[in-house]
This record gives sequence, structure tokens and C-alpha cells, in this order.
Amino acid sequence: MSDKNTDVDATPQDNPMPEGSAKDTVKTMDNPMPTPPAEGSGVSTLDNPMPTPPADDTIKTMDNPMPTPPAKG
Repeated sequence: MSDKNTDVDATPQDNPMPEGSAKDTVKTMDNPMPTPPAEGSGVSTLDNPMPTPPADDTIKTMDNPMPTPPAKG
């Protein structure tokens, strides 16, 4: 009987998450990005969408596909 009692105590049914797995899951949901390095890198890029001068040039061309013809007229 003693043996059975121990088995029941260790049964996962009695304690589906005795290690605190549920707590860990909640923590992850609360903090989708708890990694400081990833956040810093991502924020930096978002803060400066076009820190490269060449990128600006490309956008300018798209904004003005034909800036010469209108100026002539």
C-alpha cells in the first residue's frame, strides 16, 4: 500500500505541473520579448527606418518618377 501511495503522489494527474510549468508559460506570455538584446536591436532599426543615405535616394526617385517633364512645362 505504501508503494501505491507514493506512485499516486507522483502521478502527473495529481500534479499536472508540480514543477511550475504553468507559471513559466504565463511569464512568457506576459513578456513576449523579455530579451534585452533583441529589443534594443529591433527598436534601433525601427527608430531609424532609413539611416542609409542610398535608401533615401531610392525613395526620392519613386516619389518623383518624372520630375523633369513637369519642370519643363
